[in-house]
Amino acid sequence: MITHQDMTELHGDGNIITVPPSDVELLRLRAEDAEVLGTVGLPRFSPPFFTTQVEGHPKFLKVFDIVTREGKEHREVIIGGPPGDPGMRFSVSAYEGFVMLLQMGGTRPQGEIVNNNLSEFVEFLHEIGRHQALAADDPFAARESLHDLSNRLKSIDPFSFEQPDNWWSLALDHLASTGES
Repeated sequence: MITHQDMTELHGDGNIITVPPSDVELLRLRAEDAEVLGTVGLPRFSPPFFTTQVEGHPKFLKVFDIVTREGKEHREVIIGGPPGDPGMRFSVSAYEGFVMLLQMGGTRPQGEIVNNNLSEFVEFLHEIGRHQALAADDPFAARESLHDLSNRLKSIDPFSFEQPDNWWSLALDHLASTGES
C-alpha cells in the first residue's frame, strides 16, 4: 500500500490533501477508504488524469445519497476529477468501495468503475506519477517504463483493463501517444 510519505516524496507535501478524521467520519466510508483519505491522502493535482481542485460542481467531498431502483441505499463521495473537464468526477462508493468515473451531464449521471477500491486508485495515480517523472528525466527509458507500468497496474487491478476503452487503458494509451512513454 502507498503511504503518505510515498505521496509527498512524489508530489510534494503541499500537493497532498488529507481529510481530518472528524470529516472522514461524516462521509461514512468503509474503514479502508477512510484510512486512505485520512492518512495517505490524494494529490491535489496529478496531471493529466486527476485533481481534487475540480472546475464547477460537484466539488471535492460532496456526498450523494441515493436509493436505487431496487430500494437499496447507495452513497457516492466525490474525490476529484480529470483536470480541465468540469463534466466528469471520480467518486468512491461508501458501501462497496469502488472508485467510479462519473459523467455528470444529462439527466442521469453515467459511470464506470475504474478501480476496486480507493487504495488501488491512489496506487495507480502514484505509479503513473513515478512513470512520468522517469519519462521526464530519461526519455529513452520511458517506453520500457510504460511497459513496466502497464504490467504493474494490471497486477494490482486486472479488472481495470478488461476492456480497451476502460479509463486506465485509455490513460496508458494517452501516455504512449504523448511521448510520456
